[in-house]
Amino acid sequence: MMIGQLAASTGLSVRTLRFYADAGVLPAKGRSPAGYRLYGPDAVARARLVRTLRELGVGLDDIRRVLGAEASLQDIAARHAQALDAQIRLLRLQRAVLRAFVGSTDPEELERMTDLTTLTAEQRRRIVDDYLDAVFGDDPDTVADRLSMGAPDLPDDPTPEQIAAWVEVAELLRDPDFIASSRRMAQRARAEGPQPDVARFEVGKAVGTLAGPAARAGADPASAQARAIVERLEALGPTPAEDRNRVADRIEAFTDRRIGRYWTLVAVINGWEPSQAPDDIIDVWEWYARALRAHA
Repeated sequence: MMIGQLAASTGLSVRTLRFYADAGVLPAKGRSPAGYRLYGPDAVARARLVRTLRELGVGLDDIRRVLGAEASLQDIAARHAQALDAQIRLLRLQRAVLRAFVGSTDPEELERMTDLTTLTAEQRRRIVDDYLDAVFGDDPDTVADRLSMGAPDLPDDPTPEQIAAWVEVAELLRDPDFIASSRRMAQRARAEGPQPDVARFEVGKAVGTLAGPAARAGADPASAQARAIVERLEALGPTPAEDRNRVADRIEAFTDRRIGRYWTLVAVINGWEPSQAPDDIIDVWEWYARALRAHA
C-alpha cells in the first residue's frame, strides 16, 4: 500500500509515518516506479503498535528492539513501567515540595527543601546513620538501636507536612550543637548502666499518665497535688525512693526540647498516631522535675 493508504488505516499522519520509516521502526518494503514508499500487509499492525508504545512513552530504540525480535514486549513493558514508577515518585516529591513552599518568600528555603527531598532513600538514611555514628560511635547501644528502628522514612507520595517535617529533621540531625547534646545524653546513659532499669521504665510510662494532666492544667509544682503525684510515682520506682534532687538532675540531663521535637517530626513523617509522640512530653517531664525539687 502507499503511505497515504497506511495513514488512513492507522490514523497517523504521513509526516509521522515518514519519521518512523527514517528512524527504522517502520521501514518501507520498497518504492513505486514514481519513487513513493510502499508498505507490506503487516505495516498497519506494526504502525498501530508503534503508536501505542509511543503514547506510553517508550523510546524508539526500545520499539526498534521489540519489532526486530531483539527484546520481548513484556520485558520492555516491565522495564518502562519501572522507569515510570521512579518518575512518578519524583513528580510526587516535587509537587509536595512546591505545596510545602507555598506561603514562603525565601528562595533559599525552596532550594534547601528541594535538595533534601530529592535525595534517594539510601541518601536520606545516610543522614540518620551519620548522626547515630557521631553520637554513639561503633559501640552497641540500646538507645541507638531504638533510634535506628524509629528512623524517619519519607513515603513515596509525601504530604507537604511530611516534606516540611523531613527538612526540619534532616537539618536537626546535622546540627553540631544537637549532635553534641545527644552525645552527652548517650554518655550519661552508658555511665548509668547498659540495661534499662525496669522500675524506672515503669515510672517513665506513668509520668505521662499521672503528671501529664497536672502539667497541662497548669498545676503549681510546689502544690500538695504535685506532692501527691511525686509520691505516687515514687511508689512505682526503686525502694527506698531515690533522692528527689538526684532524680531531677537526671531528668534535666535527658530533657532536650529538640529531642521531643525530633520525635514529633518523625511521627509526622512516618504517619504515626499523635499519641505515639505527644508534643507536650518535654513540658510534662520539666514539670515533674520542678515538682521533685519543690518537695525534696
